[in-house]
Amino acid sequence: MDSFQNKAMSQRHRRLRTGHETRHSKWISFNCFGMVLIVVFLADIYLVTRVNSSDAVVNRSLYSGDADNHNADMPVKAGVAISKNLKDFAKATTKSVKKTENTQTEITNFLLPRVLVLVFPQYHRDEMNDKFWGEGFTDWDNLKKAPLQNRNGDRIPRPTELGYYDLTEKEPRQVQGMLAKQYGIDGFVYHHYWFYDEEHPGPNLHKPLMNMLADGHPDVPFALHWCAVKWMTTWSGQVSPNFVFKEPGVLQKQYFPIDPKDPKIEEHYQWLRQFFHHPNYIKVEGNKPLFMLYQKKPGAMVVLKRLQELAIEDGFGGLMLTVGLTKPHDHLLPIQDKDLVRKFKIEQDRVEKFHLYDKVVSYPNPSDWAANRTLEIPDWCRQKVRSHMRLKDIVGIISSFDNTPRRNFDEANLFATGDPAKVVDRFENNLHAALYYESCCFEHQLPAKKEDDDRFILINAMNEWAEGMALEPSDVYGRQFLEAIRDTKKKLFEKQCSLD
Repeated sequence: MDSFQNKAMSQRHRRLRTGHETRHSKWISFNCFGMVLIVVFLADIYLVTRVNSSDAVVNRSLYSGDADNHNADMPVKAGVAISKNLKDFAKATTKSVKKTENTQTEITNFLLPRVLVLVFPQYHRDEMNDKFWGEGFTDWDNLKKAPLQNRNGDRIPRPTELGYYDLTEKEPRQVQGMLAKQYGIDGFVYHHYWFYDEEHPGPNLHKPLMNMLADGHPDVPFALHWCAVKWMTTWSGQVSPNFVFKEPGVLQKQYFPIDPKDPKIEEHYQWLRQFFHHPNYIKVEGNKPLFMLYQKKPGAMVVLKRLQELAIEDGFGGLMLTVGLTKPHDHLLPIQDKDLVRKFKIEQDRVEKFHLYDKVVSYPNPSDWAANRTLEIPDWCRQKVRSHMRLKDIVGIISSFDNTPRRNFDEANLFATGDPAKVVDRFENNLHAALYYESCCFEHQLPAKKEDDDRFILINAMNEWAEGMALEPSDVYGRQFLEAIRDTKKKLFEKQCSLD
């Protein structure tokens, strides 16, 4: 572990030791942003003062009482109370955030890749969820009914400052945007659901996106991430008693047109273009919207090729298409198992031979090959050897993973959980390695300006609470994940490619 990591770890332990108080003292010591961040500090005190009594209720309910009381509703009531202060929080911090959002580019011309964060839009009522899971269901229901701890005894995080929000409302989206600007998140990547079947064609879980177009919040760069997969019961628990399966275990099947001239594809594009033309939509090479596919689906290729053509006809330079693969990043997380190496190479070759995708996203899904490991800057990069070519990979990073709220208690997948200080350290080390790799291992290949930059780091996730992946403030981690993003970028701006 290099000196940067040792220093980061000691700082992280100090921050976790004293919660809000330590966070506030760190704001004051954050000299890079000077008086501007003192304003943010004062606004933060204002928010904590307003919600302190509700926080106390949350903490008492989560840290005391019977761990078997899975249906305890005290955290839910407190969360609702906290969420009522979102308007005050937004009003108190808007001016200070506007002053700080562009500070990074003012410090230096050192160009970091854009840090993007996945946003889960499921926190609102939806007719398909009503049908599958019961009237009024959202993913908050899974978190509310979850035990206080997982089977290892680790606390399951619950939201504090934002509460159990409804993403169709403006205030929580506005606060998400302000947190992004305040802590150095360069954009959101929204899960996009679109089905081609006759029974339920078109978009789903899209109300927050439509409301974003209407009210302008969050006012941050964004892109769409097409989850072109069938919906299965394995996603969560028991379905609605009135739901009738057409195929065992399948809630909603995903179909793909086989004819590229199928009008349904053009209908899909006409819906997408309202986002592609939005001034905040993320583009590369000046005029190519970023459009991401969650998993490799051969049937989706006909759709993506036609969407690419329609984008060009619409005046764009095409689309930057990416696809997610469950694989390690070969330079940052090399593995020694030859069978696995061969398997991952076959998968990537299958993707690359079609010459459709510009990049793959190396998703660090909870897997044995990634257990107890962090991303590491390659030795050849540390030694300033510049003979390697940049991989066509977007580095994927997860904060933590615990899907106990969606699974049987004893069968949940636990990954990168445990001592909160160590979890956050691991996240920070991964982020530093990824940012350093993209910024310093290929200095001769860096883009001249941000608009041409196709380098991204993708973090999972801003708010997938029922899988333990949430950068938003929680009762377990506070704002520690957000602070790790801010601090890591700040250190890289200051030290650039020095590892001293």
